[in-house]
Amino acid sequence: MRYILIIICCAILAGCGNQPSERLVIGLIKPSMNHLPVQCALENNQEDFTKKYQIEYFHSGWETNEALVAGRIDLAIMPFTYAWMDVSQDKKVKIISFLERESDGIIADNKYSKLSELAGAKLGVLKNSTLEIIPEMVFAQQGFSMPEMVPFRTPMDMAAALQSGEVDAISYYVPSIFNLAERYQIIDWYSSAFPAHPCCDLVASEQVLKSKGDQVSNFIKLLKDSITKMNSNAQGTSKTAQKSFYLSDGVVSQSLAHTQYIPGLEASGIDFEVQAAVLMLSKGYLARETTKDEVYYQILP
Repeated sequence: MRYILIIICCAILAGCGNQPSERLVIGLIKPSMNHLPVQCALENNQEDFTKKYQIEYFHSGWETNEALVAGRIDLAIMPFTYAWMDVSQDKKVKIISFLERESDGIIADNKYSKLSELAGAKLGVLKNSTLEIIPEMVFAQQGFSMPEMVPFRTPMDMAAALQSGEVDAISYYVPSIFNLAERYQIIDWYSSAFPAHPCCDLVASEQVLKSKGDQVSNFIKLLKDSITKMNSNAQGTSKTAQKSFYLSDGVVSQSLAHTQYIPGLEASGIDFEVQAAVLMLSKGYLARETTKDEVYYQILP
């Protein structure tokens, strides 16, 4: 009888461990500054934040997206390319807002100084990410010959490939791009071709939009308020970024000079992502032709 009771108790405890969180569970890519507004909101009111929200950190966009579609997190800040791929595969997610803009470019061996010189070179990219799709859009817009695209699974793999000489350049993002800037040369920022382009968006599961809709709306309002405070308090924003990402003041300043945080779902941003989706379809990354009406879900004006 004693052993039966132990088994029953273990089963009850295991069941409790699998219960969905009443808080909104948010997935963030740890090394990316795309979630700085979240870190600032957490820093400003940690007690209230942790009552309402639960943060789960991941090493890459791939991991974050897999957690989202598996239902382990409710909402994520991640490259928009993953959301388009998910919807094309009939997975139930929606882009509910843009967030991080710009922030990415190309860093190369010092023998290269401009994009046009990369013809015939090897460019490391993060497969099926904005770090692959946007540079292709940039080369096409500028009319330059494409380098050989070498796909990688994680940003760390790309950095290692550049350092070993496996590739001549990589498509990278802040702040990590500045960790390599002493030895290599940043030769382009994608914002030069596409100012204020969306890069990482807020993406939520359709189920969560139904079951936690008010919480999602309140989270977007929280981010808007956090961004307003960031813009009015540059020194405080810098300190939070230094603390959250273990960066120097100089790297933070450089990173923020090439990053914007603008929520919303304006038409120009949607058009940019639709253009990227057309390229993704041609490369076989989308399972089928997908429309913007399937991808976007407007919560707040």
